[in-house]
Amino acid sequence: MRDITRRGFIAGSAIAAGLVGLAGCSAGAGSAADPLAAPAEDKYPIDPDKDDVKAKWASEQTRDGWYKVTNEDGGAELGVMDEAKIIQVDGYAFRDANGNGKLDLYEDWRQPAGVRAKALADELSADEIIPLMWHNGFMSTAAPLDDDSVATLKEGMRAGVSRAMADQDNYAGAIAWINAVQEWCEKNDPHGIPYMNSTDPYQIYDIPDNHCLVSSFDADLWKKSGRYTGRAWRATGARVNLGPQVDIGSNIVWTRLGGSICEDPASNRDLCKSFGGGMQSTWGDDACTDDKGWGKDSVAIMLKHYVGAGAVEGGRNDHNDAGKYDVFPGDNFNAHLIPFLDGGLHLESKTGQMAAVMPNYGIAYTDDESLGPIWGGAYNKRNLGILRNAGWDGMITTDWQILRATDFGDRAHGVKDLTEPERFDKLLEATVDQVGGDWAPEIGMEGYKLYEKDHGEDEALARVRDSARRIFTVMNQVQLFDNPYSDREYAKEVLSDQAAFDFGQECSNKSIVMLKNKDGVISKDGIKGKPKCYIPQKFVSGGMFGNGAPAHFELAIDEDVANELFDVVTDTVGEPTGKAVAFGPMAAPASDDPVYQASDVVRAAPEQIAECQYAVLLIASPSTGAGEPGGGMFGAAPADTPADEKYLPISLQYRPYTADTARDPSLAGDVVNGQKENRSYKGKSVTASNESDLDLVLNTRAALPADAKLVLIVEATNNAQCFHEIEPSADAILWSWASSGRAFGPAYGRILKGEVEPSALLPCQMPKSMEDVEASLEDVPRDVECYTDSEGNTYEFGYGLNWSGVIEDERTKTYRANPLTNPETEVKPGEWK
Repeated sequence: MRDITRRGFIAGSAIAAGLVGLAGCSAGAGSAADPLAAPAEDKYPIDPDKDDVKAKWASEQTRDGWYKVTNEDGGAELGVMDEAKIIQVDGYAFRDANGNGKLDLYEDWRQPAGVRAKALADELSADEIIPLMWHNGFMSTAAPLDDDSVATLKEGMRAGVSRAMADQDNYAGAIAWINAVQEWCEKNDPHGIPYMNSTDPYQIYDIPDNHCLVSSFDADLWKKSGRYTGRAWRATGARVNLGPQVDIGSNIVWTRLGGSICEDPASNRDLCKSFGGGMQSTWGDDACTDDKGWGKDSVAIMLKHYVGAGAVEGGRNDHNDAGKYDVFPGDNFNAHLIPFLDGGLHLESKTGQMAAVMPNYGIAYTDDESLGPIWGGAYNKRNLGILRNAGWDGMITTDWQILRATDFGDRAHGVKDLTEPERFDKLLEATVDQVGGDWAPEIGMEGYKLYEKDHGEDEALARVRDSARRIFTVMNQVQLFDNPYSDREYAKEVLSDQAAFDFGQECSNKSIVMLKNKDGVISKDGIKGKPKCYIPQKFVSGGMFGNGAPAHFELAIDEDVANELFDVVTDTVGEPTGKAVAFGPMAAPASDDPVYQASDVVRAAPEQIAECQYAVLLIASPSTGAGEPGGGMFGAAPADTPADEKYLPISLQYRPYTADTARDPSLAGDVVNGQKENRSYKGKSVTASNESDLDLVLNTRAALPADAKLVLIVEATNNAQCFHEIEPSADAILWSWASSGRAFGPAYGRILKGEVEPSALLPCQMPKSMEDVEASLEDVPRDVECYTDSEGNTYEFGYGLNWSGVIEDERTKTYRANPLTNPETEVKPGEWK
């Protein structure tokens, strides 16, 4: 590392600006009382200091090649690849982003983020702004940049999602890539606009997903989760979280419940406030008591999906046409606003509010359009206006591919009769700032011209400058204009933080619900005597985008713990016989090498199991929704699919289910030639794709001796379930949301050993039957009759056991109250007609 000398700094600035000398004087903004006080806005641009002004900053070159500049008095940390981009004013260092040799208002880190953002936005033309209004990303995250990446940067892309999912193993490559992107922007963008790199939510340190963590009902845990996760993402180059997903899963068969938080408005609100605040703030301590607000570890959150996605009719996936309608037969739309208005607008953090919001794909359907036009969420000015009218001025980025059809599908729900420029025009009307998952600035410019035609040149320019201002505000909040670079040494330090790994295990301990514990099978004394125990092999599929471990088999609980507690009897894993397939458009090409599939195992023989005193089985909840035409993210049914095959029930039981009591006709449907489509699935049948899990439980119970104990571990995927098929066979049941593939094995072991007492609570109801499910209303949470087990315990929202019995504490008192129906924040819809 080396310092930039005072004289070298001035010479570099002069050369970069093409100046003969450094005439002019400082604006002299600082004072003894407040040395970082900002100059008045009309003082800019400001000439650099003369040579006799003492420098209040130092610089060193990092291992990654960029220069880290540290200002005194708590001033901003800067990062540049080119030393000539540093200028000095009032003794402090600033990035000369546009290279004009002066300090412009938007370059001054002493000014508020919004002031800086507006100053730059007001300099830009519509031609410069339209390319900023896309949030797509690069297919390659390798350095040096490939030709396609450079070409797209030249066209103006400055925001996108990375699939790098940087962790302890690949962080160096992820940092090399994002630094290469930022270096290109520093050198080539005339205004020095950096790249805003976002990430889909992913786990690190084995901290479980939000929908797992909600079972703890522990706000402190939620906040620390946001802090640890965000700090790791930020250190490796991600500045925006495309999440958290806070949809209220009020339709109990909703296929995406496993990716959200839960079905209760207050729980989603509180987790949003805590987790979001933890992620957006920079914290001075592990306990999250020293809140520094926006800072070096901050990641902006983008709450999704606004609003009502958890009330989708049929429970289907709204990525597809079959799941495009959200319905509100209980007149409970306002409850779905609560996580956004009372959560996102009131974070437990000095950052105050969520930085961004992602509207949902779905259409808030009513026959009379009382919830807005029959258009997808990003086009619904009525509902987006609720946020704006509540005083929120953050960035709105649409969900992916809502403007035009791509290889991912056609998700322009409700607006397919409009041209693509007309759709962009409607997005401008709805105050949207970025189009997600797409890159078509030429369509944006055509749409802008349509807006300009209706509203005039001045209003049209002001409108897109508003979007630029909101985008730049987020960039400033996460310090992109001051230091867009990432430091491998700091990332290594963050990613090796033992406290974070310990916290991940604490989270796992507190995310597992004990539903049943007949005769105290699970206790603080643990399991003694090392009895013989049957533990099957669990099949673990590969990662969705090729980022996870290859498909493999493993014991249901940690192998070391299992061997410590039991004399283990298990299955025989054979050779892999499956064929790799590319899952979704983002997946890497399939390999010809064989891979493991679920059938590549031979279960233990009944006579082997008959010698066991215990069995510990791990199964998934029933899965039917993802396999139907409207259930999967990438599984849209072909346009010519017959209606009787397109709309199927989603079942919460393993055995075949026929929807004899389902609603008929459906509430929502396309209107074609004056006739509304009927999307009812009444009378249709489905069977869980993992019906074999039930067979495993029943067959094992039958093979065990009568006095043997069966401990059942249920890893729920996307939904709740009906427990009548499996509960009678189990002596003890541990339950968790585990669809994200979290490493809960060690935590199960700690509970069985008596080292950890179960403390988690159910975040959703477990219905008595599918008939009760069909009688529930899509928009109303917690409205089914719940299952009561052989011990007399009802699997209601907020229920859970510890070693002493049913848990009753402050959490249950708070969250078992009747579900909220209206936000405390005023609901004032936007005008759209």
